[in-house]
Amino acid sequence: MNMGSESLRLGTLYFLAIVLSLAFHEAAHALMAYVLGDSTAKDRGRLTLNPLVHLDTLGTIMIAFMAFQGMGIGWAKPVPVDTNSLKKSRYIGLVSLAGPLSNLILAVLGFQLFLLFQAILLPNIGLHVNIERLIIDFLRVFVLVNIALTAFNLLPVYPLDGAKVVSSLLPPTLSRQFDAFFIKFGSWPLLFFVVWEWFFPFPGPLSFILGPFTRFLLQVLEKSAFWIM
Repeated sequence: MNMGSESLRLGTLYFLAIVLSLAFHEAAHALMAYVLGDSTAKDRGRLTLNPLVHLDTLGTIMIAFMAFQGMGIGWAKPVPVDTNSLKKSRYIGLVSLAGPLSNLILAVLGFQLFLLFQAILLPNIGLHVNIERLIIDFLRVFVLVNIALTAFNLLPVYPLDGAKVVSSLLPPTLSRQFDAFFIKFGSWPLLFFVVWEWFFPFPGPLSFILGPFTRFLLQVLEKSAFWIM
């Protein structure tokens, strides 16, 4: 297989994995909101695993472009949540946490399937590309994508889920100050950190935070494979 076709194959796998994972992520937000009293997302058809419902046009273009650059960058349409309809306003933290938690669950399940299929299929795989190789490669990519989504979305920076989780855990006064900061600066802090990683020759805050956290999650996955080992 030449480098061009290999890049196309991996880019396609990354694109599919990201789109599917984002669909689960947004559906998890919608489900948790519904369970906790807010039917807004359900009423607008967002309580579904259909990726087409959750995809944002520009976000999808970014997913496709960056997937073929070996990077998982893009976004889906945010799920609408009416905090006034929640049983308690602070439950917004649980609604926000549901997204990254769904990706962590997908990573665990995907890793188990990866080990299972690898044990069953890999000994029978030849040097040629076939469906077995594609299944194993997709599961590997799927796990990595969901680990990345879990870690990235837990960052306490607006508009990521981690910011709302942190805000919901703070005392009321600190919570208002925390929210006011991000209302003032919006997504600029996150954009600054992302641009830093792209253009500066040395690691930025995202690398220092996400690197150790991602390695920790991978260790958790390895220990979760007890029934396969």
